[in-house]
Amino acid sequence: MKLLPIEGNKKSIAELAQMARTGPVILTQHGKPMAAVKDLSGKDWESISLANNPQFMAIIESSRRSFRLKGGIGIDQVRKELGLKIRSRRHNSRKTTKS
Repeated sequence: MKLLPIEGNKKSIAELAQMARTGPVILTQHGKPMAAVKDLSGKDWESISLANNPQFMAIIESSRRSFRLKGGIGIDQVRKELGLKIRSRRHNSRKTTKS
C-alpha cells in the first residue's frame, strides 16, 4: 500500500493506475485518507459492482448474521440436495479473523 498526498502531486491517472498494479494507492489530503486507487485487472464488472454496493453488502451481512444466530442449511447440504459433489475443504495456514 502506498500513500500519496494530493497536495502538489502532478501524477497522471495513467501513472496512478500503473502504481496500483503492485498494491492499493491511498490518496491523502492533509494527511488523511481521501480515496483509493486499486488494480481491478482480471475482475468482472458484476463482481466489482456488487462488492461496492452498500445495499447488497448489507443484505449479505444480514444473511451471515442470521445464519450465525439461527442456523440454516450449510453449503454441503445444499450441494447434496442438488446432487452435486461435496468439495473437500482446503486447509488454510493463515489465521482468519471475523470482521
